[in-house]
Amino acid sequence: MAKIKLLLEVEPLHPDKREGFTAFREAVASETSALGQALPGFDRVAGLGVEPDEDFVPVPMFSAPLAGEGAHEPLRALLEFAVPETNPDFAPTSEILPVEVDPTKLGELREREGVRVWARSPLVLDEDERSPGEPGADVEASAFDLARSRTGLDCRPFRPGATIDTIRALLGVARPWQDGFRGQNIVVGIIDEGVNGQVYPVSGGFTRPGASLQPGAAPITSHGSMCAADILVAAPATRLYDYPFLGRPDSGGALTMFQAVLEHRRLDGTPHVTNNSYGFTGVPRRELAQGHEIWELDHPLHRKVREVVASGAAAFFAAGNCGIQCPSGACDRSGIGPGRSIHASNSLSEVLTVAAVNSRQERVGYSSQGPGMFEEKKPDFAAYTHLFGNFGPGRPGGVPAPPLSPFDNGTSAATPVAAGVGALLLSAFPELTPGELREALLAGLVNPTGKAWDPGYGRGIVNAAASYSFLLRKT
Repeated sequence: MAKIKLLLEVEPLHPDKREGFTAFREAVASETSALGQALPGFDRVAGLGVEPDEDFVPVPMFSAPLAGEGAHEPLRALLEFAVPETNPDFAPTSEILPVEVDPTKLGELREREGVRVWARSPLVLDEDERSPGEPGADVEASAFDLARSRTGLDCRPFRPGATIDTIRALLGVARPWQDGFRGQNIVVGIIDEGVNGQVYPVSGGFTRPGASLQPGAAPITSHGSMCAADILVAAPATRLYDYPFLGRPDSGGALTMFQAVLEHRRLDGTPHVTNNSYGFTGVPRRELAQGHEIWELDHPLHRKVREVVASGAAAFFAAGNCGIQCPSGACDRSGIGPGRSIHASNSLSEVLTVAAVNSRQERVGYSSQGPGMFEEKKPDFAAYTHLFGNFGPGRPGGVPAPPLSPFDNGTSAATPVAAGVGALLLSAFPELTPGELREALLAGLVNPTGKAWDPGYGRGIVNAAASYSFLLRKT
């Protein structure tokens, strides 16, 4: 019988003696595979046919499940990571081991003292299966003449893509740019499949000896390169850290990347923002999905995301591409439409969940709809997609072959556009906490629906000029 992939959470054998960040860094730097490492806590599952996954390293956790005693205590220490200096290491509350398990031993494993069993599920990149648009048809029109629609809908065949200048005009970036702020001194971490560092300003990220993909080494046609281009729309002076999934896009890979972000935060307070354009495309039956990321708020991945936000780094997440009007072909029927398509980490209250609109401020029909499965009022807001950022005539990624459309698309593109606005505001107001950045973004939204919250648009559409003015008034 084939083994199944899981995450095991084990309590440390010597909680007062281990330094979690140091252990993680040493494991990442080791050229020995996880299978050859002496994994702490692994003897707790001896005799159950559990094998470490050679492609991953153990990940320390610094927050207990929310229902447990002292669940939020370690998060207070993470608040110190908001400064550009190295902070002390400390012991983890538990450790996550990515493993492969004989399914016949699963019952015994769940009963083993000091061990919790969590799902390790595939994640997909949030790009839509697209139909070609007429490139460049909007370039001579005024951006504000185009943005007249009130809660319109854009489905296949989609309206033409917009230029970067059009999106910049709609975002209102000229106002902070005139004051000298373009995202400088801010680092955005891209957790994705990799970024091309020859074209985009990659200056760090997750590195491991022998890994197939290092920071900045992805092709220009990668999904991560598209995200990089779209961050730079609002914040062209920002720097990028590349956290590639290393060819293993599942929740274990994302967990490792977020721990790498947290380690960077501990060392020097960067990155300041993370961009996450991926998610799940279906909802498993709850009774058959014990420990699954979609149902379990305490899943280690969600707790690690909360740790990163607690350390001072805002997390932007794509709402997903499973909106009911024209969902991506990757979406399972169980995860399409209102109340079912925004879930897992994308629906955490701590993150900023981004829906997608086009340059006419019409909701793009594949953009996932709330309410969210953890936090009800998700998405938080919408940002622009279908633009010539990385893809399109004259752009670095060129024009993809049919049936792919020749422009950046999906909530995958809308999310880095919003993250770029976040980086722009942080360059002007670097002391902003994630909560204060959220407040500023929400205060500046354009609201075409007239509602306090809408399941497709959230609370409105991001606008850098209005958010910047809000922050100026507060100072």
